[in-house]
Amino acid sequence: MKRFATLALYSICTLTSPTLAQTSHYTGDPLLLGAGARALGMGSAYVALSFDATAIYWNPAGLVPEVYSRTGFGKSSSPPKREIHIQHAEQFGGSVNHDIFALRLPLRKGGIGLGIVRAGVDGIALTGLEDPDRPIGPDNRPVIIDKIGTADYVFRIAYGRHITDKLRLGAGIKMIRRDLSVGIGSGFGLDIGLLYIPTSTFRIGAAIRDLTKTRIAFPDGIADRISPSLLIGSALQRRVPGGDMTVGFSTHLNDKKSTREKTRSIQLGTEYRLQHRLAFRLGYKDGHFTAGTGLQLSRFGVDLAFMEHDQLDNTYRISASLFF
Repeated sequence: MKRFATLALYSICTLTSPTLAQTSHYTGDPLLLGAGARALGMGSAYVALSFDATAIYWNPAGLVPEVYSRTGFGKSSSPPKREIHIQHAEQFGGSVNHDIFALRLPLRKGGIGLGIVRAGVDGIALTGLEDPDRPIGPDNRPVIIDKIGTADYVFRIAYGRHITDKLRLGAGIKMIRRDLSVGIGSGFGLDIGLLYIPTSTFRIGAAIRDLTKTRIAFPDGIADRISPSLLIGSALQRRVPGGDMTVGFSTHLNDKKSTREKTRSIQLGTEYRLQHRLAFRLGYKDGHFTAGTGLQLSRFGVDLAFMEHDQLDNTYRISASLFF
């Protein structure tokens, strides 16, 4: 039953969106699934912590090499490294597949990120009568006549740069292709981000998404629009026995997804990292509990995450990073 509810909700968010071009609050939902298992394990409270390849999604200002460190804030003790990040997630009990490939490249005064994302539902069954010319009955039952899928593909390119020792800015462009049974839509949007680092243990992050009111155009002049929204948060790190503790908070303003009334969401998360290697995470995201763990080596890291959901079933996410 939960799987059926998930399929129905995602189908509404995608299959019907062209007919709701002026009033839809579902248009941006497939773009709000997040990125990276570390972020999900911390309740997606990641706008001030996004100093890895997933910064192309969370906050492009985090692409600046000097703020990149998996073991703390501020400058890394090792030279900046290029990073490849891959993710697979089975959202809501496996109903929605969410896959990401991201590349982060350090530059002399900043950093650039590239990424491609796919979020989709496969195997949606269409039914019809065995004999469409006769009424339904014991000898004319519904049967599966076809299977279809819906998917969003998003290509992202972003750049972050130093402004001062404490301030970083970034911007990113996303190009969207939306494959629906009723047609294929395309469009692009602009995101901008900021990181302010007043001390080595505290940071503030903010990102404006869909600054230009992202438009996804379909054939026959039909179009969807995604309204701008603001994601703002902070993060604090402290030394504790055996390692480090990080706490993050964020809120998403004008977060118009799934209902007309909801315009704000809250995310909270914490991470304990033992000897800079093994991590344990807990979080809260819009009323749902999250948890995760991770292992970080010198050139490789892997993270696992879980989010409970009593209506749409649970979400599991795995991601890995390679540094070179």
